[in-house]
Amino acid sequence: MSIVIFLLLICICLGLIYIVHRYFDKHEFYILAIIYSVLSFIMSFKLVNIFGIDINLGIIFSSGLLVILYYFVNRYGKGEDKKLITTIGVSTILLGIILLLNTFIVPSLGDKNSIIYQELILNNLPILILYPISLIGTLLFSSYTFNELKKENGKRLIKTILTVVGILFADVFVFIYFSYAFIIRFDTSMMITLSNYLVKSIVTVIYLLVVNKMFEVKKVK
Repeated sequence: MSIVIFLLLICICLGLIYIVHRYFDKHEFYILAIIYSVLSFIMSFKLVNIFGIDINLGIIFSSGLLVILYYFVNRYGKGEDKKLITTIGVSTILLGIILLLNTFIVPSLGDKNSIIYQELILNNLPILILYPISLIGTLLFSSYTFNELKKENGKRLIKTILTVVGILFADVFVFIYFSYAFIIRFDTSMMITLSNYLVKSIVTVIYLLVVNKMFEVKKVK
């Protein structure tokens, strides 16, 4: 069942990007980026087991944010990508602050949901702190890389894929490894990091290939 949900979410992520590309404009992409920021942050607290591998569910939409940035660099040029990163960064940080502030609200004696919520956030505090840092850092580095690769003439897509795979290693290591090293154990965290790096790399490469094909699809005016 987990694999079905995982694949369904990937299709939804790509499908919404395609719909916005086909029928809307960059303003709607900003809205989509905010939605993906919220979804990826919330889902980053969830691990799902797929074929015996623990996968952080947030990688689906965080990969979506990365390819939206790639889309912006190639479609709209330099300047808009910085605005996009600012939008994503502000949305993510604000959500983190709201999630944290809610833990300080004293629940009533019979409010079990609030107690469970407090335990979820406080027990996963490394995720709350490291996720925004790794996401914003990855987007900034990727923005610079995408703009530099845009100047290349030959085999640009292959170079982009190889570069992104390299960037993702730093991204996953900073977020996944250090988050779960504090929450679980260092050795277990390393296994989760390696599996998530592999899966996120595959998902992101698929996204990049699909988005490159989208550039060939004309917008509906």
